[in-house]
Amino acid sequence: MASDVFSIIFAIAGTFLVILLTFYASKWYAGKMGSVASGKHIRVIDRLIVSNTGSILIVEVSGEQYMIGMSDKNIQLLQKLEVPILIDSKAGAEKDNFMELVKKKMQKGNWNDKI
Repeated sequence: MASDVFSIIFAIAGTFLVILLTFYASKWYAGKMGSVASGKHIRVIDRLIVSNTGSILIVEVSGEQYMIGMSDKNIQLLQKLEVPILIDSKAGAEKDNFMELVKKKMQKGNWNDKI
């Protein structure tokens, strides 16, 4: 009886240890890859997935914006954007702040109306 309890506790502790090690290893790896993958002069403005393997990206390179078609086998420049797309960071922050929306809904008490 005591050995069964000990084996269960040991299995739970081992599982917890594996999860913890995986978390810290992935955090370390993401930190290493983030510095390699990020660029000083290149950033992705927007992305639209159009198929299982294809998407359209708007990329900014040193202040110039380009529309690029991308699939798993090909990357193609579709066009250079004459008028750059402006990013409204304030609107994006409000859209992404899920907890603020939940708090507003909880204060109103009505979950059926639109935001």
